[in-house]
Amino acid sequence: MKTIQLVGSRNKSDFTIYLSHLLTKLDQRVLIVDTTERGIYQHGIARLNGNQHLYDFQQIDILAGAKEWLDVEELLRIEGESTTNYDTVIVDMDSTKIISNEWPIFEERYYIGDEERLNQMQDIDLLHLLFDETEDKNIKRVTFKSGYELTGDYFDNLLNHRATWRSMNHMIEPDEFMISLRIQMGHDHIIPFKKVNKQYKDVLCEIVSEIYEMHIKEVQDAVKTSFFKFGTKRVKKEKTKERALVIGSSN
Repeated sequence: MKTIQLVGSRNKSDFTIYLSHLLTKLDQRVLIVDTTERGIYQHGIARLNGNQHLYDFQQIDILAGAKEWLDVEELLRIEGESTTNYDTVIVDMDSTKIISNEWPIFEERYYIGDEERLNQMQDIDLLHLLFDETEDKNIKRVTFKSGYELTGDYFDNLLNHRATWRSMNHMIEPDEFMISLRIQMGHDHIIPFKKVNKQYKDVLCEIVSEIYEMHIKEVQDAVKTSFFKFGTKRVKKEKTKERALVIGSSN
């Protein structure tokens, strides 16, 4: 199981879903843990009933209600699951309160930011606390660009050059359809990955390639639509099938 921490006050739900979707195309079982203050995945994407905490969204499991790692394990146990049943667990954090709780040492850490000053000022506190809690200054970075160009060292100056950025800074160029696709995802309950622009997809493929040490062409080929791939189904573990049957019969 690989654990990935995403940090930043920017809404990261669409990025996280697209990244997870790409991983499912590589036959990965993916769990997204929603620890965001507003419950962005819980209220924006998932369709949870009653005391349900785990939701299957297009072969991606979303867990709501967890505020620390023990919550994750306990809520999964109630749902008949365990973190060990997943190939990748992604935890989305956007508040200092959540970061200061008990979490494992994440194998991969990403700061997901943009060039809006409000988000950057809030993220300074997030990153300072993150480094205080872990004493590890290494972190990867994904930046959503805007029409207004900032100097490359602007954010580093705000952060007092405390972060040690690992690998390249992945830059996602502005796209007029990005927000509308996020809204469509929530209302139409689909992952509009095919409509995502090529540059965005290339960045996602680069990230998966560096995390899993795969050739980028192998990652890109996994999401290409072809006659031979059309209609194929991911083979799930027997426990996953049993849980789906239980949920289906209860409805």
